Amino acid sequence: MLFTACSLDLKNIGTPADTGDESTGDDEDTASGSSGGTPATTGVTESGGESDTAMTDPTGSTDPTGTTTTGDPGVPGACEEADPSVSADFEVLIDGQASLHTLAAPCVVDAVTTEAATSVTVLLCDDGGEPRIVTLRMPVAPEGAVAWGAGDDVTIDSMFEDFDVYSERHLELRGADDALLAAGYFPRVGGLIPAMFAPITIKPVEACGPAGFDALIALSYQLDFELAGQQPVSVFSGHRGALTVDADERFAIDVESALYNDCCHSSESFALLVRRVKTG
Repeated sequence: MLFTACSLDLKNIGTPADTGDESTGDDEDTASGSSGGTPATTGVTESGGESDTAMTDPTGSTDPTGTTTTGDPGVPGACEEADPSVSADFEVLIDGQASLHTLAAPCVVDAVTTEAATSVTVLLCDDGGEPRIVTLRMPVAPEGAVAWGAGDDVTIDSMFEDFDVYSERHLELRGADDALLAAGYFPRVGGLIPAMFAPITIKPVEACGPAGFDALIALSYQLDFELAGQQPVSVFSGHRGALTVDADERFAIDVESALYNDCCHSSESFALLVRRVKTG
């Protein structure tokens, strides 16, 4: 299980890399290095959100019933493992600056490009009558390129705020018809804000052990993502998933961290990114 210290990293609070107990080596990030195999998942795939029935242990084997064999019966292997390629680290630049800001504005997509493993979207926005050039940078999803392009009308709601001992970022990008294009936190200290991800619903499940803030043992939530009419997916800290939208599009999901029993400013924290991508 994950042990968290009460000293906080100002940039990446709540991420799996910052909540491990170095004395045990059992946190999510160190566990991911214990095996050369694919990280364990439960009901998560990267191909249309179909659920897998078997969960894999750190050696890559499964028992005859398909349940986890991680040493703690009943605890999914994904609680203790992580994929180092998972990233929810997005960035919003206002007029070229990565400065603290609060912005809610209508925009037009000027350009969408790819730089190595980063998708870059340039928006021309109207911030209460003031023109702004907004650059949105986020990891490229393995499922495909982002589902928006030059000339599209969109709205952005972005915040980057400094709380002295930690900082928070959130992002919500929607189309002219209010369709969800991207949403995420990096990080969010406190509970989920469901409206940011609508029409996707996200249910945090305490699948990795009992809640108890006084224990100061940070554990991964199982996040259940659902979209009406589609197969739901469950994603743990340090894992990926995808929700099918239709034959041509999916929501790519990276959960860098989703913790409860966390320390020290809230009992839970999240770093996750959802973006709509083209698969056809």
